[in-house]
Amino acid sequence: MAKMNHTIYIILGLLNHEELSGYDIKKRIDGMIRHFWEIGYGQIYPTLKTMEEDALIERAAAKRGRGPERSLYRITAAGQEELRRWLGLPESREYVKYEVLVKLFFGAAVPAEENRRRITAFRERHAQNAELMGVFAGNLERVLKESPDHLYYYLTVLFGEEIYGAYLRWADRALKLLEEAGEKEK
Repeated sequence: MAKMNHTIYIILGLLNHEELSGYDIKKRIDGMIRHFWEIGYGQIYPTLKTMEEDALIERAAAKRGRGPERSLYRITAAGQEELRRWLGLPESREYVKYEVLVKLFFGAAVPAEENRRRITAFRERHAQNAELMGVFAGNLERVLKESPDHLYYYLTVLFGEEIYGAYLRWADRALKLLEEAGEKEK
């Protein structure tokens, strides 16, 4: 079975909401979707080209501000049909990879301080994301009734709040356990 290109469906979903340029698509992905799906900038334009060739989207030039004209893309009827087809498919299994956990699994081979540093850095990274999810949640709560899309955006943000909250709780417990283990060694 060929590997599914999820980038196509993410772009179709965004274009189903509004017409966007390639740059705008990347900005939407970076602002909203990157917390649960990563797409490199280099994937956007080749995917748009393929989607246009497959008649899932079409291009229209539009003047934007003072700069050069940018191509805006819009979803076609065939693109909407393909998006609905994909949305009806069962999800594939989620794969989890945490380098920090692999290194901690073998953590006895390095000084405890190195493991504490690693967990602290993990906690700091995810504390920033947890804070951002809180901002997103607050913004969406104010506009939930304005568009049916907002409820579904909000559901993904709630998931993010739970995940990042779990990361922070785990990091706090792990640091406490390492501290207690260090005190016992003294």
